[in-house]
Amino acid sequence: MILVRVQDLKPGMILGRTILGSTGQVLLRQGVELTDNYITFLNKHLIDVVYIARDDHVPVEDVISDQTRIQALNTTREVLTSVKDGAKLEIGKIQEALVTVIDELLLKDEVMINLVDIRSYSEELFSHTLNVSILAAILGIELQYNKFELTDLTTAALLHDIGLLFVSDEEYQEHPRVGAQILRKSGRVSSKIIASVIQHHENYDGTGFPKGFADDHIQDFARIIRITDTFDQLSANNRYPIEEAIEYLMAGSGTLFEPRLVRKFLECVSFYPAGTKVKLNTGEIGTVVKANKGFPTRPVVRIDQNILGTKVRPTYHLDLVKEKTYFITSKSDEAITGERHD
Repeated sequence: MILVRVQDLKPGMILGRTILGSTGQVLLRQGVELTDNYITFLNKHLIDVVYIARDDHVPVEDVISDQTRIQALNTTREVLTSVKDGAKLEIGKIQEALVTVIDELLLKDEVMINLVDIRSYSEELFSHTLNVSILAAILGIELQYNKFELTDLTTAALLHDIGLLFVSDEEYQEHPRVGAQILRKSGRVSSKIIASVIQHHENYDGTGFPKGFADDHIQDFARIIRITDTFDQLSANNRYPIEEAIEYLMAGSGTLFEPRLVRKFLECVSFYPAGTKVKLNTGEIGTVVKANKGFPTRPVVRIDQNILGTKVRPTYHLDLVKEKTYFITSKSDEAITGERHD
């Protein structure tokens, strides 16, 4: 599979991965042959890039399965909508869904954040909070949290913006307090989760809100959520290029964010998702087949074309962590347009 911008899709291409809508519904299934109508449909839903199937197959693994994501999203929407309508928070339902997410992540040998988790563009609160929760789980696993800690962390992350359901835009800075009040009323939420919700907009240097806490006075879950919340806001739906989202976190390290957590988080981020066509400093063209944890700009690349643009047979792999004289200079034209240069 390779990544292709929707604006460069052509009828007859075969979709390599199922595309989900913002509410978890299937927009187009893997294996469908694209038509002009389907391409228009994708543009309408503001999908930016898709995976296209090719004979030179590169397997792409989801962070979590579509089934798990859809179930967790539906549970999140159901529970939070009920709270907005006046019902008591069903924390048990939330945590049951999150344990399924955690179990799936823990089964993986290594979890990397792949930003090409294709969904329809959405400002929906429920999608955002689930994304923040999944990102927090990945960072928590990197920090070697146990399953109990991961459950509390992901619960806090999923509920961090619950106060937004009850405040106006003008009252935005009140939503951490309002959210904490809602959790207290439920009677079944730990004090650590409540503290994380009220502190998730506190900055490492003390310039945040609502209390201006700094450094270790900020609960550790809240410091994690501060990072994962910001990252999802910047990167979701391809709002900003991955380089800009990462640069923002790095620039905010020590002021907005705890430096150690930023470093740990960025070790889990892949600059080049599997399937991305890239050009090396040698002029060779290849396809990313695997990210290297801790080295986001130095993945394993399958070399497909030599410096003359001729197809390489058989292909071979270069691990850019080991092959230090090689580096990626750009995404290749093929990655952008989907065109082949055989």
